[in-house]
Amino acid sequence: MASWEDEPKNCVVCGDRATGYHFHALTCESCKGFFRRTVSKSTRLTCPFAGSCEVSKAQRRHCPACRLQKCLDAGMRKDTSSLSIYPSPALARPGPFTASAHALCRHQHFHGTANHQVHQGPAPLPVSDFCSSFRK
Repeated sequence: MASWEDEPKNCVVCGDRATGYHFHALTCESCKGFFRRTVSKSTRLTCPFAGSCEVSKAQRRHCPACRLQKCLDAGMRKDTSSLSIYPSPALARPGPFTASAHALCRHQHFHGTANHQVHQGPAPLPVSDFCSSFRK
């Protein structure tokens, strides 16, 4: 018998498969990213249809104003410290290597294994040295 935790959850904004609580609401990755990008900009969004647009998985990109309003109505909060995940434009989203290296550092820290190595270019770098460079 499946428990409540095992059942798939839906995004409270668009109905897509939710990946977790982001900005204090159960959302999908798409709505999480949309909210983060939108609240970090200072532009004012307006709906050409008086705020009556449907926000669903298939139509979530049609009206950013209604999608943002639905995010706010669902309880997403723009004052959350998660907005500073990438604090400056120079530190854009990490590439595949950086993301996997961070995951490896977390794994190494959790399991206490430092004998794995991360390869970047021709010279290998021990995980323990690589991880310590992120702590500086």
